[in-house]
Amino acid sequence: MTGIRALTLVLDDPSAAATALRDAAGWTLDADYGSFASLTAPNSIPLWLNAPADGETTAQGIVLHMECTDVDAAFEHAVSRGAIAVREPTDMDFGERSACVRLDAAPGVTIDFSRPLG
Repeated sequence: MTGIRALTLVLDDPSAAATALRDAAGWTLDADYGSFASLTAPNSIPLWLNAPADGETTAQGIVLHMECTDVDAAFEHAVSRGAIAVREPTDMDFGERSACVRLDAAPGVTIDFSRPLG
């Protein structure tokens, strides 16, 4: 094995989720076919969004940890574009500045904007 090629989330509406992630996080929407969408963030692996197959469940309890230089600005950008604030920018006791949001279009997924302190 050589590494992780992509991360796939199974969501009810990949197209809506891709648009919401693009708007909230500023990612590049590479492809959108309705039941499949692909996004990329700078210096990251692709995030693939798939519709569930028959009998398959959707993503639950997933946290996407996004490295960013300005946590506060990333959080404000996401919230101004419709993301739901989960945690305001906070200096965490484990040495990270972190802020979290959720998107209605991606239930079960939390986006954590973070960077090391110091």
